[in-house]
Amino acid sequence: MLTGTPLDLTPLGSLLTAAGRLYWLLAAAALWWALRGQGCPGKALRIVPAKVFICGSLLLALLGGLHITAQAEPYVPAVWTRFVKVDGQPEPIPEQWLDGDEARIAHNLKLPGGVPEPVPFDFDRAWWRGWLPGTPRVAVQYFNHLCSTEAGEWIFKKVDNVEGLYFARPQGPPSSDMLSDPYALEMPWIQRVFLLTGDSLKWQGTWFIQPPLYNYRFVEQPRRNTKWQKGIREPYVRLFGYTREQARGPTGNLTDHWKDKDPMQVLGIAAPTARFGYTWRGLKRPRDREHGISGGELLIYDLQSHEVLAVRRQFLIASRNPRGPGKAMWEVAARCAELPRNGVGAEFTQFAFDVLQTIEPSKTGE
Repeated sequence: MLTGTPLDLTPLGSLLTAAGRLYWLLAAAALWWALRGQGCPGKALRIVPAKVFICGSLLLALLGGLHITAQAEPYVPAVWTRFVKVDGQPEPIPEQWLDGDEARIAHNLKLPGGVPEPVPFDFDRAWWRGWLPGTPRVAVQYFNHLCSTEAGEWIFKKVDNVEGLYFARPQGPPSSDMLSDPYALEMPWIQRVFLLTGDSLKWQGTWFIQPPLYNYRFVEQPRRNTKWQKGIREPYVRLFGYTREQARGPTGNLTDHWKDKDPMQVLGIAAPTARFGYTWRGLKRPRDREHGISGGELLIYDLQSHEVLAVRRQFLIASRNPRGPGKAMWEVAARCAELPRNGVGAEFTQFAFDVLQTIEPSKTGE
């Protein structure tokens, strides 16, 4: 439970803004170095999402306070003007969240009984309580309320001997402007994970294919307009084939580091062959974004019946920050403590392994 302002870097705003433009390229190079497994002290880079997050999050925490404007055109802040009722949500959601077939499917998946329903929050009472000594501001009270009444993980069915899955809503990394916009991202909890790797064939696949630790044999996705899918005409793609091997030291001895062996491959397919899908969706709660709060769910479901096998629900609170009033800092926003903390990237991947269990056991590590 949070008891005060999660983070306040406002006094450093001017300094960080000036330093941001100067050091962005340097920080990007350092993050690339970390992704190669060369920049972290201690044990080897056993798996990409978990260990890289430990290295990368240090850089992201610094970059989170930097006002970086890399776009050629001025950024236009997101505005929610129209809301749509869907089957899978208790409240109407922003129309922008329903852009695409897979988004519409995700938001219409119905949760089984046993997942907590929203509990009303008394904003007026929280405001008066905020005047009491030692009582956190309204936003933190609201965040703690959402965490204690709604956050958690519910697994209704596990499946053994799963060879692969369909990841329904792949994306590239969000821009710095989107990360500082309270309303631009549908689900900052997971969309900030996409910062760790980027949108490439290898990294899209190694979220799930990275033997001997990540042992799905393939992952399928909808085809998108991205460089590594250029020339593919089929509506879906299958990623497969990637393997690694232990690297050797100067004397020929095996080290704790890993290196690529066989490259990731991609193939266009007419339809998914996987039986089960993995998707995500943002949550809308009363007055959440105006208090710097966002929620989201990870969902594993049957592609044929749309039965939900498991759900993992989380909330973030974006603190006051040097980006100024009305801005967010989703990169380093605090999360509910009710869910295990094993790294944001590992959290995303491990949930799939816990429900859709591979033939050879998979694990993300600590």
